[in-house]
Amino acid sequence: MLYFTSGHTARGFVQMADTNVADVRLFILLRGGGECAQMECLKEVERRLQSAGEKFDSVRSPWNALLPEGLIVGDKAIWCGSLAPDLPNDATARHAAIRPDMLSAPPAQKTAHIAYDCFREALIVHDDWESIFINRFDKKKADRMAEQWITKLFPGNSGGESRTLHRFLGAATPAGSIDYIPELTEGLSKRWLIKGRAGTGKSTFMKKIAAAAEQNGYTAEVYHCGFDPASVDMVIVRELGFALFDSTAPHEYFPGNEGVDEIIDMYKELVEPWTDELYSKEIAALSARYSELMEEGTAHLLEAHKEKEAARTASTAAASRTAEMIWNYL
Repeated sequence: MLYFTSGHTARGFVQMADTNVADVRLFILLRGGGECAQMECLKEVERRLQSAGEKFDSVRSPWNALLPEGLIVGDKAIWCGSLAPDLPNDATARHAAIRPDMLSAPPAQKTAHIAYDCFREALIVHDDWESIFINRFDKKKADRMAEQWITKLFPGNSGGESRTLHRFLGAATPAGSIDYIPELTEGLSKRWLIKGRAGTGKSTFMKKIAAAAEQNGYTAEVYHCGFDPASVDMVIVRELGFALFDSTAPHEYFPGNEGVDEIIDMYKELVEPWTDELYSKEIAALSARYSELMEEGTAHLLEAHKEKEAARTASTAAASRTAEMIWNYL
């Protein structure tokens, strides 16, 4: 399974892998060599796992979505040291932490923080954009709608132990926005594509669905927005075979599987008619400014990525040797 647990967001670099590694008993943390070399090492381990037919989660890097920042293999995990989730206080009792040493390389973070500043300013613009629709939004109707959907989706308490896994739907990367919605929702019997403008209740609706899953004893995969991690963009409950996700830019999809995909239009259901038309000039100006800031932030991420590449000192051979060492623990 492919997904992100970290992201370059309007709130800085955020890592939310902890709920995904709660059952891990062996934690291998890579150190030295720079993140790029560490990811190459993990890619080599990933290739070996694929060749061996092993099941595993590949937690992709927002620096390069083609490479993993972490791998979860049953009750074992391997992670880039500087990107790893915090180990719990009882780590010595629950975890065996192994730190294979590669070659040293300085981090390259300064330019990344400039990108975060751009994203932070974009979030302020986005909040102004949302306020247009929030002021013309029927909250009581939204609450009733959520209650109806909870009744529809959950047949009752599963009797099992609930669990909520927090991840990112996608990520802002140096190559632009990337998501894994098709891969994550493949094989599900039902997908609801949620349409609507900013501020039309999409995230709040999905948070209520996720809370209901937890209350009813199900495992909920909660995928946060890669731009604003306080917002939720997708919920999957695999035990019941369904997903609901925000299907608007930059991860806009359309129904493609007959009988599986359906649209929920929050703008149509919950916002006063003609809002788009009445505020067209304001929306256009905010949209343009938002796009400008996001493009600027992405450009700075690309510069930061180039700095990391330039700082790489570990050779392919060093990454391969470290991968061999890790393989012996799996």
